[in-house]
Amino acid sequence: MQLDSPEYWDQNVRRSISRLFILSALAGRPMHGYELTQAVAEGSGNCCAPSDAAIYPAIRDLSEGGFITCEAVSQGARQRNVCTLTDRGFDALSAATEAWGNVLPHLARVIDETEAETRKRRALA
Repeated sequence: MQLDSPEYWDQNVRRSISRLFILSALAGRPMHGYELTQAVAEGSGNCCAPSDAAIYPAIRDLSEGGFITCEAVSQGARQRNVCTLTDRGFDALSAATEAWGNVLPHLARVIDETEAETRKRRALA
């Protein structure tokens, strides 16, 4: 475990919050995988932009859990699976935003305190 590695923390943050961004994007409108990837990237300021390798397993898991439904739709010559948020998915989004809302003020405090301490340590070095 590399607790002192930014990559370690970045990976954990992305895993834990990416589904919130997926559910949030689908709360706006139904989307297929590529659209969803773009919406999550945009909605998260690119901090949690999922790769193709990550978005499709997440879609499968959310679908199997009943949080989204996916339906094959013809778009021109292409067949796409369009995902729609279910009521259960909206409830999950609501629960996730409540949980993150409870954590964010404390996380912001820790970030501010750590940044101040980092500046102080660098000034002394």
